[in-house]
Amino acid sequence: MMNYPGFYACLINRTNMPRNIINNKTDRLFGQTGTFTGYSMVVFGLIALYYKLYPTFIALLIAGSFIAFTYTGTKIDLKNRKIKSYTCLFGFIILGKWISVNEFTRFTIYKSKRSYTTYSRANVPLTLKEQDIRLALVNSDGTQKIIINKYNSFEAARDAMTSLASELGVPNYCNWEN
Repeated sequence: MMNYPGFYACLINRTNMPRNIINNKTDRLFGQTGTFTGYSMVVFGLIALYYKLYPTFIALLIAGSFIAFTYTGTKIDLKNRKIKSYTCLFGFIILGKWISVNEFTRFTIYKSKRSYTTYSRANVPLTLKEQDIRLALVNSDGTQKIIINKYNSFEAARDAMTSLASELGVPNYCNWEN
């Protein structure tokens, strides 16, 4: 059996990534209410384990872990000039495809508004609203867009865009509109 200490260290401490790769976690897949529901399912699964309800424990643990820990993000390889939009299942299984930065023609900065609605047993809606500024790479006809990161202000996104464009060696990509 082969030993891969780097792999296990990466699972334990994910900050040991190479310095030429930027990793941005952008969103939870199910929002705030879904994440809370996933954590609750994990807790109820542990309670089921205490009472030796093993099938219930396994079902709640797997479903709750998926809902609570799944997120989306973007990795940028500065050395090879590639970008990867990914989905991280269960918090450690990363799925995505590397794409060359040359396939994109410009950056775009836009305001994103999201709302998550949950209904109680009495059918009373609870709506959580989120608003942020997103920086994305877009191809020439706008059919492919990769969100790079989210920010609190247009100025922070613009500063990140100019520094990222210079690190990637694509300064002509910096056309943006408010």
